[in-house]
Amino acid sequence: MEKCDWKIVDANENHYESECGGDWFFFEGTIEDNQMKVCQFYGEPINELESEL
Repeated sequence: MEKCDWKIVDANENHYESECGGDWFFFEGTIEDNQMKVCQFYGEPINELESEL
């Protein structure tokens, strides 16, 4: 895996799940808003998947 896929689970709570099995919550904003570029669990670049919500 060269990038770790992240998808939003709950937009109201800014809750994301990562492909490597981690859960992440932002107090405010999105991955991009918070300038998060690397998966905190896997150590590879984040690939944000399109939201299905």
